[in-house]
Amino acid sequence: MDAKAALPPTSTQEQQKQEEGGGGDGSYGVLLYYKYADVPDAPALAALYESRCRALALVGRVRVGPDGVNATLGGRMAALEKHIEEMSSNSLFDGTDFKLASCEDPIDERVARECGFTSLSVRLVKELVTLCSNPSLTTPDISFAGRHLSAAEFHSVLQTVGTGSDTEAPAGQNDVVVLDARNLYETRIGKFHVPNVETLHPEIRQYSDLPLWIDEHTEKLRGKSIMMYCTGGIRCEMASAYIRSKGEGFENVFQLYGGIQRYLEQYPDGGYFDGKNFVFDHRISVGSNKDNILGTCLICGSTYDDYSSRCRCSNCRMLVLVCSTCQDSNKEYVCELCLKNGKQCCEISVKQDCQAESELSEPSDIGKLSISNKISTSKAPGSNGKVVSS
Repeated sequence: MDAKAALPPTSTQEQQKQEEGGGGDGSYGVLLYYKYADVPDAPALAALYESRCRALALVGRVRVGPDGVNATLGGRMAALEKHIEEMSSNSLFDGTDFKLASCEDPIDERVARECGFTSLSVRLVKELVTLCSNPSLTTPDISFAGRHLSAAEFHSVLQTVGTGSDTEAPAGQNDVVVLDARNLYETRIGKFHVPNVETLHPEIRQYSDLPLWIDEHTEKLRGKSIMMYCTGGIRCEMASAYIRSKGEGFENVFQLYGGIQRYLEQYPDGGYFDGKNFVFDHRISVGSNKDNILGTCLICGSTYDDYSSRCRCSNCRMLVLVCSTCQDSNKEYVCELCLKNGKQCCEISVKQDCQAESELSEPSDIGKLSISNKISTSKAPGSNGKVVSS
């Protein structure tokens, strides 16, 4: 359905019908987008989001800061298209990549609740993405961010260097590295693999650990053309700026615009991406037509990539993969990073706010964000535990 078709209702009755989830396209969808821009009045913009998203019965997370907006929203496709139309009318969002995907309704209330898809949360933050929690480190200027490459351009470079033909690549085969800006639990189930090209997987627990990894591996990056990727693009913005801020030898940084999501839309057979794309909403992960499984069970090592059980490391609370045969509600698990550091199981509450891991659309270690004010958290209209959105 074209966004322009979702016009404002012409009567009170029609308005009520839309707000209660009736009318228009009844299929469910997820919308991800971010925009780095100067926001002159962040509280006013946050209040606008609260008002309009509630009117459209949308759920999910919106973060508004002086440096822009980051949103992950769920609801009926017609309502999401209407939201896109409304935001697009604001010049602040010129050039924004609104990533809209249809999907099944949330059926697992526990997963939907953990991922923030049973209510609407609009928050004011000091910065959209906290690259490092160390206050002594200066946040890089976003204008330093690496050059955007479309999915087709990114694929073309990988194809060129992967086959040894470097005439069209930004650098020769030996001078290109692929850098995954995501967390370990995401990389477990899906990642880029290009023959003959080095791919770096930092194996970090959270995004704010990435600067330290970069600092410790500068020699792997110096003088290279760095092809960065993440789920939807926002993590690469600040991380690429951090790399480029190091000066000479770190100028050639390229990022996959729209992230893995746009790449899989362009290459439904998976292209150079193997496995599934971990997402921060009720879908949990999105795969390609390859349907191959990269992950393995932490306990028995069998092929497995389903995070729906939400099993977590008892020490650091990072998600771990545990197959249905090995799952035990009383069992404690230790992730590979804690095992590497010699940590054993310890008693810890099983209650965990999953939003602390979410990136707001892949975005950004919510638990690490400096939140100046919470605008609101409003429950979505529902019935029998199911999300019902307009």
